[in-house]
Amino acid sequence: MTDSATITTRLEALKKARDTGVLTVKHGEALTTFRSLSEIEKIISQLESDLAAANGTPRKRLRYGYQSSKGL
Repeated sequence: MTDSATITTRLEALKKARDTGVLTVKHGEALTTFRSLSEIEKIISQLESDLAAANGTPRKRLRYGYQSSKGL
């Protein structure tokens, strides 16, 4: 597990890349090329979860419910 400052830095770099549409991100000396913007979205979601865990706050979860009947 890395510290929250490192996670925040990586998260900001990915969000900036996502907003500009760039698929290559450089963090320190590491250069990462993603295949698609959806892959960046998945990594952003994971980093947000990691950041919440590092700060001790749980990430919000969404629940979807549905109701069905046979129409009787």
